[in-house]
Formats: sequence, structure tokens, C-alpha cells
Amino acid sequence: MDTIKKTSSLAHSFFTIRTIIFTALFAVTFMHLISTIPALYHSVKTYKNSREVQYLNDISDNLYTAVGNYGFERGRVNVVLNDAGPVEKMEKNRTFILARRVDGDKALKSALEKLTAQKATEISPFIQAINKRTKEVVELREETAKDLVLPLEQRKQGLAEIWFAVMTEYIESINDLLVIISSNISDADGIISRYSSLKNETLSLRNTAGPEMSILSATILSGDPIKPQLAKKISNLQVITKNHFQRLDNLCQPLTDPQIPQAFADLKKEYFANYLPYREEVFPMALHGGPYPYSQSEFLSHGVKALEQITLFMNTIVKVTQNYADRQVSESQKQIIIQSFCTFGSLIIIIIVFLYVHFRVIRPIGQVTSTVLRLARRDPDVDVPFQDAQNEIGEMARAVEVFKGMAHQLDEDVVALESASAERERLIEKLQATLNEIKILRGILPICSICKNIRNDEGYYEQIEAYIHKHTGVDFSHTICQSCMKKHYPEEYESIAFKNKSSD
Repeated sequence: MDTIKKTSSLAHSFFTIRTIIFTALFAVTFMHLISTIPALYHSVKTYKNSREVQYLNDISDNLYTAVGNYGFERGRVNVVLNDAGPVEKMEKNRTFILARRVDGDKALKSALEKLTAQKATEISPFIQAINKRTKEVVELREETAKDLVLPLEQRKQGLAEIWFAVMTEYIESINDLLVIISSNISDADGIISRYSSLKNETLSLRNTAGPEMSILSATILSGDPIKPQLAKKISNLQVITKNHFQRLDNLCQPLTDPQIPQAFADLKKEYFANYLPYREEVFPMALHGGPYPYSQSEFLSHGVKALEQITLFMNTIVKVTQNYADRQVSESQKQIIIQSFCTFGSLIIIIIVFLYVHFRVIRPIGQVTSTVLRLARRDPDVDVPFQDAQNEIGEMARAVEVFKGMAHQLDEDVVALESASAERERLIEKLQATLNEIKILRGILPICSICKNIRNDEGYYEQIEAYIHKHTGVDFSHTICQSCMKKHYPEEYESIAFKNKSSD
């Protein structure tokens, strides 16, 4: 009974060990999951941030494209309104204006739709200001469209100045919204912040270089000296343009992507080598109304090429920025996939370890322990499993098999000992009875001196043969000795004696 209790205690200990093992495995799993959550959270946060930057960058690019196209529209309409040449020669400019207007409107509409869907309260005033000025611009476009096909003398006086002022306010209102969007992007990503700064500086460069070219082109066409306020404005624009180039140069230097620095190098070459020399000659002469060494179309063609190079530089910035934003989203997606795959893979490995521990350790220990319990309950038919396993479980199973054999042998020895003990008791009893009989026979027997009968313990006389047979189990056979035969049966004695002599 004590052995069974001890074995039950062993089984209880096994269940405790199993609980400890599984608790440890679950603890490892839990700690692993806890350790992966921050990394996965960071990856998801990075992905959301990248998506937000990509979204804002798309809006920024649309606004950037709109401002660039409106800048070209503003300058070219101003040139055409001040052009005294034949109307039929303005068809190319009108086609250019329409194309820039369509591209600008498309880009602005896309940006405003995205921002309106976002429902950001901080930018609502900027959107409202743009929508208000859009109505003014649409009305003014209809008015200027009529004058663009009329000779100079039939055009409305002062319309060019009104157009330029309204479009400048329109562009500035869009640019104000672009600054807000760029600021939000800058808070989310440092690299794209530099790209946003490049965009703003390039727009500023476009907004100073373009008006300067338009004013000088219109002055050449008029043949009159440039107005003092316009001359002062051009001098200021020249200083501001130079500063823009310097800031762009500083922004481009640390960039690792070679596309933007190369595009900026092409822009500087076109502006300083192919346009600036013409401007330096034309501007002093414009103060006196000529004569000019170049025609208006020749001067404007160099200015247009410089502006087109600015546009190419702007497009390069947009392309690089888009690629960077897309790449960041893609990288963050890959990071999430890798994190998820690693987490899922590690969980699969932990599950496999669970199964391995269960089937190769816990379950075998349980079966061997169950075998020990059955052996403790004297079950002779129990089979010991896992004896062929070449590990600690196998060694334990083989040890249990030895114990099983020893238990069987012990049971046989106990049975044999019990059987021998029973025989021993019977032999002792038999010997004791014999000794008792011997004691009786070795004592003084009361015998009749005449009939030779013996008196028993009850006081009765019985024949000696019966008495001895009763106490010793000896049987007697009766015969007649020679003396008695000779004495009592002489004739038979003589006959037997004669026969014995004859045979001799």
C-alpha cells in the first residue's frame, strides 16, 4: 500500500513537471510575442507614415504642377496681351496657353478633391481662398480670351496688368497651401522635407525669373522706356533670383540621388550661359527705350528655354520625390511582411517544439509512469513501451522492464516461500505427532502378564497389535515361531523339518 502511494506521488510529480514544461514553453511564446509587438508596431507605424507622406506628396506634386503651369499661363498671356505683332502669329502662344491652363486646372482639381476628402480643418481656409480666386480667374480668362485674338489697339487698356496681378494672387494662394502641405510632409519625413524645400525654391525661382522675362519682353515690344517702378521691380527680381540659385545649390549638394544635381547643373547652364547674357544687354537699354541688339522674339526664345529648363528641373524633383515616397511605402510593406513572416514562422517553430516535447518527452514519460503505476498495482500483463528508444526515455523504459522482471521474480519467490512455509508447518506437525507417539512408546506400558493386552489411556485393555498400530501406524502380520510350533503343533513341525532336509 505504501508503495502504491509513493508511485501515485511520483505520477503527481510527473504532472507537475509536465505543467512546468508547458508553462515554460507558453512563457517563452508569450515573451516572444511581446518582444515582436514593438517591432511590428513600429513597422506598421512606419508604413502608415509612409502612406501619409505618399498621399501628401501626391497632393504636393499636383499643387506644384498647377503653380508651374499657371506661372507659364500668366507670363505667356501677359506677353501676348502686350504684343503688337499680327494676331495670326499669336496662334502658337494661344495653343501653349491653353495647354498649360488645362494641365494646371487638372492638377489643382485633383489636389483639392483629395484635400476635401481628407476634411482637414486647418487647410479649409486655404481651400476656400483658392476656390474664391478660381471664380475670378475663370471670368478674367474669358475676358482675356477675347483680347488675345484682337489687334493691340483694340484690346482693353490695362487688362495685361490686371491679369498679371490676379494670376499672381491666384498662384500665391495655391503656393500658400503648398507650403502647409510641405510642412506636414517635412514633419513626417526628413528626406522628403529637403525635396519639398527644393520644390518651394524652384517655384520661387520660376516666380521671379518669369515676371522679369515678361516685363522685359513687353518693354521691347512697346518701344518705350521701361517704367521706373518696373525697372526697380526687375532689379529686385534679379537679386531674389540669384539668392534662389544659391539656396538651390545648397539644397542639391548633400543629395545622393544624382538626377536632381544633374538637372540643376543643366538649369544653371541654360540660365547663366544662354539667357543671362541677353538680359544683361537688354535691361540697360530698356531704361532708355532701346535701341535693342535683339528682337523681342529672339530675347523671348532664350527666356522661354530658361523657363523650360526650370520646368524640367521641377519635373525631375517631382519624379525623384515620387520614387522616394513609393520606395518608402514599398520598403515599409516589405518590413511588415518580413516581421509578420518571422513572427508567424517563429510561432510555427514553437508549435512544432510543443508537439515534439509532447510526443517525444511528455507523452512517453506519461506512458512509462502509467506502466510503473500498473506494476505497483501488481498488473502482470503490463507492457513497458519505448524500450527501443536510444535516449533517456529508452533508458528509463529499460530500467522499468528490469524492475518488472524483478517484481515478477519477487512474486514467484513469495509464492514459493509461502508454499515452503506451508509444507514446513505440516512437517513440523507430523514430526510433533511422531515425537508424541515415540514418547508414548518409550514410556512404561501397562500390559497384562497373562494375555499380554495393554491398557490404554481410557483404562481399557486392548491387544498390543492394535495399541501399537494406533500410536505408530505399524501393521502386524501373524505367524508361528518354530518353538511354539514344535510345542503346540509337533506333527506339522516334523513334516516341515523333513521337507527342509530333503531340499538340502
